[in-house]
Amino acid sequence: MADTDPADGPGTRILWAVRGASVERTFGGGDLDGLPARGVLGSRLRQAVESGRIELHTQVAISALEPNVDGAEVTVVMTTPAGQQRLVVDVIAAATGFRPDLVMLRELRLDLDPGVEAPARLAPLIDPEFHSCGTVAPHGADVLAHPERGFFIAGMKSYGRAPTFLLATGYEQVRSISAHLAGDAAAAADVRLDLPETGVCSTSIPAVAAGGRTETDDDVVGSCCGTSEPQPISIGVGATDGARLGFPTGFQHGRAAEIP
Repeated sequence: MADTDPADGPGTRILWAVRGASVERTFGGGDLDGLPARGVLGSRLRQAVESGRIELHTQVAISALEPNVDGAEVTVVMTTPAGQQRLVVDVIAAATGFRPDLVMLRELRLDLDPGVEAPARLAPLIDPEFHSCGTVAPHGADVLAHPERGFFIAGMKSYGRAPTFLLATGYEQVRSISAHLAGDAAAAADVRLDLPETGVCSTSIPAVAAGGRTETDDDVVGSCCGTSEPQPISIGVGATDGARLGFPTGFQHGRAAEIP
């Protein structure tokens, strides 16, 4: 969406509706992001919103989708802080998560967690209720194996329904599996995964300030450590005079940390 300019199609409007009250974490830390490529994407998205190319709506709950008579348009019924709104649109792009398609694996003996739909031994390590991208422990062939001999699920698919996969994790998964298949048990077991540390102990949404320092959103109260007021936090990698540069890969304690 960030690459689409309404000027390319006169009369075109792009609206972005989210359930949360803020998209600061989606924007990321820009040049200070611990993952540079993610920082670039976030910066481009922020520019698109601030320039008006994308119209942002927060705290939106969609209660109904009503196709119009001719079928060419859809009326979106939304609950917002301003009350119920009805919006007629041509196209809806729903970013609501995903789950793996396991149909092609029905004839294989699998050991999958019923909730996360990831390999049973991996699921507790990546469960988004308790973990974020940067808090996942190193894991390799032994964790990704299934009862079907020689069969592994690696990469984003190994995470099942968990939305916290990072490419760096997948690279190390594949290296470990390759070593296992080559008969090098020691190399397969020597899993080394270096992810950006979060260093976050707050439910508040961090905003990057000058000098790499980050502060929590003053509108959000409460933290996973029991403080009643938002507290400044430092995150990322590369400590300099007490400040750590970067942006959190996620929050400690996963989704549970975001509950006031």
